[in-house]
Amino acid sequence: MSSIRIALSVQVNGVEVEGLPVIRRIEVDEFQAFNFEKAGDNDAITFTALPADQLAEIQMLLLQSDKGVTLRLDGQTDAGIFINPGGLVFLLNVDIDAGAGAPNAKLNHNAAVGILAAIRGLAGGT
Repeated sequence: MSSIRIALSVQVNGVEVEGLPVIRRIEVDEFQAFNFEKAGDNDAITFTALPADQLAEIQMLLLQSDKGVTLRLDGQTDAGIFINPGGLVFLLNVDIDAGAGAPNAKLNHNAAVGILAAIRGLAGGT
């Protein structure tokens, strides 16, 4: 088992938001870090699996991108979550399990061919 500890602090105009910081710790069987470039393909339909395929179930996901990308989770087939350039998605203590043969998380980078999105993050689970 591996554990991850997250401390989340949020301030508005320099003032700590009430009830924060939040500190959480979860234990997972393994982590898979990723850092790759996804080329734009001028295609809003084709999604490719996030390189966290060793995990049958994702329980924690941190994802950053320097370009706009769309994230779909858990076998999702509708619009997905659009992450703006520089955006960050963080999910903790979740159950993302798309089932056998389906990716738990997948991305689309609908930009001009040759435009690269730098994707990095960490997934943890079983």
